[in-house]
Amino acid sequence: MKQRIGIIGGSYNPVHIAHLIIADRFAEQMQLDKTFLIPAFRSPFKLEEDGTDVASAEHRTTMLRLALEYYPQFQVDTVEIERGGVSYTIDTIRYFRNMFPDADLFLLIGSDQATAFTKWKDWQEIIAQVQLCIARRPHTIPHEVEHVISFTLSDEKGAPLWIDAPLMAFSSTDIRSRVAGGRSIKFVVPWKIEQYIYEHKLYAKE
Repeated sequence: MKQRIGIIGGSYNPVHIAHLIIADRFAEQMQLDKTFLIPAFRSPFKLEEDGTDVASAEHRTTMLRLALEYYPQFQVDTVEIERGGVSYTIDTIRYFRNMFPDADLFLLIGSDQATAFTKWKDWQEIIAQVQLCIARRPHTIPHEVEHVISFTLSDEKGAPLWIDAPLMAFSSTDIRSRVAGGRSIKFVVPWKIEQYIYEHKLYAKE
């Protein structure tokens, strides 16, 4: 039987509870054997940001490893950080295809990313190489928009699969803003991540 390998990219700046819950639902619903979380060195969609609130690759990777240390079904792969430069998903897909030539690959993206997926580098090759999966957040995208996305991102092997995930109204941006404003981030990041952020003075205003 073929291995089923999950791939989830992102800045993880910082990793938070929603990332972990969505990864868990993805692995569960797709019955994955292994799931890799891959921190980006630099997202192609964030090139205009000045980077002042972006933690270093080392910090982001360490936090991700801390968040996953008790969950061996999830692994961190630093291929995009080691590669440097702009992190294009197609390069990562080729890396995993080379590493797992006989496996079925599953790529998870968010519904917000799905609406702009045709702007991704070599997006048609991506959907040819993997089973594209999209995290569905309740009440955020109308069903008719889902149908349009599914139609647009389909190829001869089929349509993207939608992963049901709970709606959590916070993001890494919100967390960085709360830290900068001296507000609590309890319960939205794992306890070890909260301690790491404060210990290393990440995201705090000077």
